[in-house]
Amino acid sequence: MSNDEQIISGCINGEEKYRYMLYKQYSPILYGTALRYTNTEDDAQDVLQEAFILIFDNIKQYNGKGKLVAWMNKIVINQALKLYQKQIKNTLVDYEEYENTLIDNSVAEYDWLSYQLLLDLIHQLPTGYQMVFNLCEIEGYSYEEVAKMLNCSLGTCRSQLFKAKKKLKQKIVELQKQKEIL
Repeated sequence: MSNDEQIISGCINGEEKYRYMLYKQYSPILYGTALRYTNTEDDAQDVLQEAFILIFDNIKQYNGKGKLVAWMNKIVINQALKLYQKQIKNTLVDYEEYENTLIDNSVAEYDWLSYQLLLDLIHQLPTGYQMVFNLCEIEGYSYEEVAKMLNCSLGTCRSQLFKAKKKLKQKIVELQKQKEIL
C-alpha cells in the first residue's frame, strides 16, 4: 500500500492523524493554486480551508484514477471560482471574438522574470482577466470549458484572454525597459 493509499484510507476512516498528513503534504501545492485564483492571501487561505473541508468530506469518492493532487486541485479551483462568483457578478463584458491571442515572443527573452514577479503581474490584472488567464494558460482548460465554468460566452472568454495577455505583455515590456535603464 502506497503512502497516498494509506493516507486516503485513514482519511476515509476519519482518523485525524491521516487528515493532518494529507494537509501537511498537499497544502503548500494547493495553496499555490488558490493564490493564483485570488487577489489576497486571506482569500487564498479561505479557499484552501473550504477546499480541504470538501476534500475530507468527499475523499471516499476519489477513485484512484489520475493523481490525488490533481483531484484535490480541481476542488481548490472550484472553490476559488465560487468565491470569484460571489465577489464579482457579471464583470465579464462581451466583446468581439479575438483569434490569434498568443504572445509571440520567445520564452528565453523573459528568463529574468521570476515566478513571484509573474504572479504579482497576474494579480494586477482585472479579476475577469485573471480567471480566464489562469484557467486557460495555467490549468489548460479549453475556451469552451472556461466559458461554461464562468457562465459567459465563448467570445467573452477569448477576448478576456486576449486582453489579459496583452496587458501582461505590456507590463513585462515596461519592467524590461526599467531593468535596462538600471
